[in-house]
Amino acid sequence: MPMVEVSLPDLERLVGIKLSEKDIVNSLEMMKGEIEELTEDALVFEASHDRPDLFSAEGLGRAISYIMEVRKPRKYRVAPPTTFLDISRAPKYRPYAYLAIVRNVELDDEGVKQLFQLQEKLHSAYCGDRSLVSIGLYDLDKIVPPIRYLEVEESTFIPLGESKEMTLKEILEHTDKGFRYKHLVKEGGYPLLTDSRGEVLSFPPIINSEMNKVTEETRNILIDVTGTEPNLMMKVLNVVTTSVAERGNNVIIEAVEIRGGEAPHNVAPDLEGEEVSVAHDSIQKLLGYSLNRVSVQNILQKMGYVARVEDDFYEVWIPPYRIDVHGEVDVVEDIAIGYGYSNIPLSRTPPSPTLGFNHPIERFSSLLRDFMVGMGLQEVLNFMLIDEDVLNMFSGGKHVKLVNPKMKQYSALRNSIIPSLLISAVINYEKVSTLEIFEVGDVVQLDNGVPTTERMVGFLLMGDKYTLTDGLVIAKTLTQALGGTYRAEGAEIPGFIKGRTAKIYVNDIAVGHVGELDPALTTELGVMKPVIAGEISLNLLRKVLLGFSSQ
Repeated sequence: MPMVEVSLPDLERLVGIKLSEKDIVNSLEMMKGEIEELTEDALVFEASHDRPDLFSAEGLGRAISYIMEVRKPRKYRVAPPTTFLDISRAPKYRPYAYLAIVRNVELDDEGVKQLFQLQEKLHSAYCGDRSLVSIGLYDLDKIVPPIRYLEVEESTFIPLGESKEMTLKEILEHTDKGFRYKHLVKEGGYPLLTDSRGEVLSFPPIINSEMNKVTEETRNILIDVTGTEPNLMMKVLNVVTTSVAERGNNVIIEAVEIRGGEAPHNVAPDLEGEEVSVAHDSIQKLLGYSLNRVSVQNILQKMGYVARVEDDFYEVWIPPYRIDVHGEVDVVEDIAIGYGYSNIPLSRTPPSPTLGFNHPIERFSSLLRDFMVGMGLQEVLNFMLIDEDVLNMFSGGKHVKLVNPKMKQYSALRNSIIPSLLISAVINYEKVSTLEIFEVGDVVQLDNGVPTTERMVGFLLMGDKYTLTDGLVIAKTLTQALGGTYRAEGAEIPGFIKGRTAKIYVNDIAVGHVGELDPALTTELGVMKPVIAGEISLNLLRKVLLGFSSQ
């Protein structure tokens, strides 16, 4: 949960009134936030992960002003584009970019701090630590549009916080940001944002230029988002744009046209918001309590929505910064929060509690985790959803695909744990010299076209010192510790080196495999060291050892 720090005088200036401790406590409760520290000058609170609009004072002040009824929610006006962003020469591995302009902002030192706090909180909580989306803020008056997002072999500029020009390679090696994020760019194919003069705005997702940094004197701000996930990028851009727009009384939000490339939007930002219909009966059904229509409208307004009554429905406008609201149920949840859970009477006694226990496969999984940790491996946890391109390296299309994925990195259901472990290795490649990890989790395999869930244990060893023997030792130790008779036999498995791969048998039943991954596969993902990986089906293993199914 992101920890957000704001100045109370700055917050009160944004809200428009003096705030008491009670005002702050009550308001944060309605936003699912928790106060960590509250003094005369500062507030530190834990923001809910699903409310990125509250990651800085701007969004917090806006929300409190609605709750305190200092002002009413409004829809956003966006001026038409006066310039454009050319992404026709963008790097293929980070192909998307959007821009937005906010004019007539009023900043002081605290305002600058808050905008950069928002940027960093979003990077860590929503942007995959810049791997999916990176955000940049610039002084527009120091830039000559139009802007170009392109791939270059090399360039030079003064990076933010430095006093001399550096090449892109020098930035990656000699700056903190460069060293931390250099795994996100490819040598000889560096992303760059430049203006019409060729002046560098930034080297995304690494670092901005010193020459166009945002300061207290900045009055017009250019915002960029670049990355791999255009839908997420637009949501992040909307959050940042609407937050920056809180810094001023006569602010103008201006769109930027996107030219070239294959971005799904040709103009940014998209502040139209969405409308959902909420049935009055649904509110009573979900809350178990009846509210009159006037109360519902007032609550919706205090929670930041614009709503109108249409017969037995409310047409509710969802602000573009509320990326946590997806439909009717989310709106009703906010109605419950706005009304106050403590004000909803308990209409019936909750049912008597029942006894719960772990499913047998969960107990078996826990035992396997203990064994793997005992062998010195570190556990990782990944999602069942994975990038289909990575999965195709192993399965050749024999997996369950999502019809309309929101993000490319979650476009298929994994049919093996090994691709997920390999992604973990890619993420950690620049940070460690060796890696010994495992995961116990579910995969979805196709059995005659029918999806079937299987529980697996997978492991991965990355480093120059590891060979197939090390992987076989793990498989043998694991199976023998469970009382099984172990045997390994050479096999050919897609994604592994022929002659360095083996099937694992327990009591003469094949339960998994171990091998060295094909270097052509690992180097394509940026891992230049030998990788040993293996996985065993816990469903099969339990059936073989205990004589019955785990289902």
